[in-house]
Amino acid sequence: MGFEQKKINHIFHYTRNISLLKKMLKNGFAPSYCIEKVGETNYYIPMVSFCNIPIKDVELYARYGNYGIGMSLDWAIKNSISPVVYTHENTKFRNIHRDINNIHIWDLFEKMFPQIIEAKLEGKEDTTDYTEYEKIIKEVNKITIPAIQHFKNWKVEYKGKEIITYLEREWRYIPNLPNEVSKIIHETEDEFQLLKDNEFRKKPHFPELALEINEINDLRYIMINSDSQRKSIISVLNEKFGKEVVTESILSGNLVIFNPKSIKNDF
Repeated sequence: MGFEQKKINHIFHYTRNISLLKKMLKNGFAPSYCIEKVGETNYYIPMVSFCNIPIKDVELYARYGNYGIGMSLDWAIKNSISPVVYTHENTKFRNIHRDINNIHIWDLFEKMFPQIIEAKLEGKEDTTDYTEYEKIIKEVNKITIPAIQHFKNWKVEYKGKEIITYLEREWRYIPNLPNEVSKIIHETEDEFQLLKDNEFRKKPHFPELALEINEINDLRYIMINSDSQRKSIISVLNEKFGKEVVTESILSGNLVIFNPKSIKNDF
C-alpha cells in the first residue's frame, strides 16, 4: 500500500459579523496589528490569520467569529501566506530575535567602548561612527523579525481555559510594510500601549495592503450564520464577479456557501 496523506486544500479566515464578511468579499483581507505572546514576551504583529482545518471542524473555532471565508491553498502559497512555527518553553530558537541581537550588540559595544571612554577621559567629543552598528542590526533584523512574525506558542490561556493552538494549523499573511512602519512592536515600546488602549489608527490598520480576491476559483467556502443570509452574499458575489460566473462556481461545487449548524447536524 502506498503512502497516503490527508490534505486540506483550503485556509479559513473567521470574522465577527456579516457586514465584515461582505466587506472582505469586496475588498479583500486587510491586515492589522494583532497581539501575540511569543514565549513570555508580548508583541503586536501585523497580520491576517487563517486556519488550515477541515470544514467539519470550523464550528470548533467559532470564538474567532461566526462567519468566515475559505480560500484555496494555491492562493495562499501564491500570496506568500505561510504556516506558523509553534514553539514551547524548551524550543531552542524561540528567542532568536533577542539572542542574535544581544550577541551583535555586545560585540559592537566591546569594539566601541574603549573609544568612547578615551574620548570622555580626554574631554573630547564622542566621534564614534555608529553606522556599522546600525547596518549590522538592520541586516540581522531582516532575518529575526520574519521569524518572530511567524512564531506562536503551542498553547495559550483564553478566558481561563487552556487552548491548544497547535490544533488550529494557523497560516499568516504578513504584509510588506514600508521601512518607517514597525514590523513588530515589543511590549516595552510606546506604540504597544497605544494599540492596547485602542488609541492607534482605526482597524483595519492597513487597508491599503489588503489581499484581494480577484479570481472566484480561489474562493472555496463562505460560512454564514443563517440560511436567510445566502441571497445577500450571492448578491455581493454577483456584483463582483458576474452572475453567470458565480452560478457556475456554485453549481460546479467549487464554491460552497454553508451554515455550520447544518454540518454539525448532518455529520
